[in-house]
Amino acid sequence: MNKIILYGSYGYTGSLIAEMAAESEMHVLLSGRNAEKLQVQSEKLGLPHAKASLDMPDELDALMNAGDVVLHCAGPYLHTWRAMAEACLRNRCHYLDITGEIDVFESLKKLDEIFKSRGIMAMPGVGFDVVPTDCLALYLSKKIDNPTHLELAFVGLSGGISRGTTKTMIENMGEGGAVRKNGEIVSVPAAHRVKEVHFGNIKKRAVSIPWGDVSTAYTTTGIDNIIVYAALPGNVIRSMKWSRWLAPILRTGFVKKRMMKKADERAPGPGETARKKGRSLVWGQVKNESGEQAGALINTKEAYQLTAEMAFQISGMVLDGKYEPGYKTPAGFFGHELIMKIEGTEMSDMS
Repeated sequence: MNKIILYGSYGYTGSLIAEMAAESEMHVLLSGRNAEKLQVQSEKLGLPHAKASLDMPDELDALMNAGDVVLHCAGPYLHTWRAMAEACLRNRCHYLDITGEIDVFESLKKLDEIFKSRGIMAMPGVGFDVVPTDCLALYLSKKIDNPTHLELAFVGLSGGISRGTTKTMIENMGEGGAVRKNGEIVSVPAAHRVKEVHFGNIKKRAVSIPWGDVSTAYTTTGIDNIIVYAALPGNVIRSMKWSRWLAPILRTGFVKKRMMKKADERAPGPGETARKKGRSLVWGQVKNESGEQAGALINTKEAYQLTAEMAFQISGMVLDGKYEPGYKTPAGFFGHELIMKIEGTEMSDMS
């Protein structure tokens, strides 16, 4: 029986996917390292479960024997991707995750030939990180000849940040930013660039961030110069700029431990109303050396709702045989139309 292994099923995003799985006809196995949480979730949703710890290869191998596709939802992925990817390689299971971390994309990309040799696919970033931006990047790359520069930006019109995402941000505190320059990923100071972005009729101040597309959009499009922005409140942008001088302190284990403790006190993530009614806007623009440019805008669902729906859909497609061995980006393999599988999504050209 073909089966999806949903690892980290009781986390905020994992639980959203698990609820969708319970209402579908797909065979999904819930998994994670906490046996008690799995038992409670399994009884609630009527789905099978199996406990496995990332630091226990034997447990992971036993888990892999029960499935064909792993949807990895347990971050921070900087610490969890390798054990899961290696287990997938040992047991010939396709690897999917919902990361947005550049280092994870780049590390998995280096394993391309190994994944090919095992006949399985590695596709990180199958949620809001990075499907909408990756699809927009590919769409725009075909609008003009020989595009050399790509800018992407996004804004959430409601909702919030999950506890897991907060922890990932804490893990990366003090590390600065990143852009793509002349084909290479270059480290830059936090809040390296700030610009005003017109998301259709909405104008927002946005700041450059080390988003996953600095890696994936290059793989998908081959465009050599890429900057990604997030529209954030002014006080957040100011804090990012201050972090340039506080980086040595922010990188210390003591500070991160204190902030992780505070993060654990947060609500798991946005409430149902904010998630269901919220929207996300994704803007992009390409330019070339001849001075041509093209822009476009995606209007789609709230980020966490989109992540759950998109990740589950992609998992199902891979389970049905829609895959190619090796490292793949979402739009690079499925095409820019992939984002249109999310109900209510609109894509429009901009001048």
